[in-house]
Amino acid sequence: KLWYQRRVRGKHEKENMMTNPVTTVVFLAYSVLIGSCEALHDTTSLDEISNLKQELNNTDSRLVDLAKDTHSSLSNVNSKISSVNKTLSSKSAGLTVAVEKVIVDLNSVQSDVDLLKKEGVRTGPDGKIDRAVLPGSYADFTLEDIAWGSLHMAATAACRGSVPSGGTGIAGNVVIPVIPKSSCTKTCAATHFGTCDAAVSLVGYVGRATNNGGEVGVYYNYGCGQPFDWSHDQSEITEADKKVLGRGIYLTYCCCRRP
Repeated sequence: KLWYQRRVRGKHEKENMMTNPVTTVVFLAYSVLIGSCEALHDTTSLDEISNLKQELNNTDSRLVDLAKDTHSSLSNVNSKISSVNKTLSSKSAGLTVAVEKVIVDLNSVQSDVDLLKKEGVRTGPDGKIDRAVLPGSYADFTLEDIAWGSLHMAATAACRGSVPSGGTGIAGNVVIPVIPKSSCTKTCAATHFGTCDAAVSLVGYVGRATNNGGEVGVYYNYGCGQPFDWSHDQSEITEADKKVLGRGIYLTYCCCRRP
């Protein structure tokens, strides 16, 4: 009965709405829907329709449950992502602080390195320290210079104790290295200190004695007239610096006085 009433009402509505184009389109769609319902009514029993409706309702219920589960899962995932982001953010902040501290430390170390390069003592290609960077008088004299000075002091003391008069005359007496291949008589005569009072031949060893009876130096008295024309002339003039630091044949110095 309901279906028949809809058919009759639809017929009258069709006659009234055909004059409006929009209404016409709606009516045509409605007619198609009615036709589909008629076809479904003609081919499908009420039980089948009821079963289909029940399945649709069940499907809809499952879709609702699935949507809820999906929403819940997404919420959990978002919560975990948020937690991970907070953790990463916290660790990132900590790492930033640590990196900044490392940078400060590196800058400090670099400053120390630059200062050491500027003020530190470094050796040259020969493995030795440049004298120019040594403090005080170390920059003015080498170790060999100091050793030569020590030997000169010893020669001067030897002359003071060797000459018969103990060192007299009209001026201070001097100590002069013997001229190579010559004698102290000729060496003194070649200067305005023309008189030779004595000749001292000596050398001292670097370093202290470490055992009883150990030698720390040697000396000899050749006299003023002895010519040193041997293969080894015993003159400081022709010796290398290392001679004064080694253990070799002694060197001769002339004790000269002004006449």
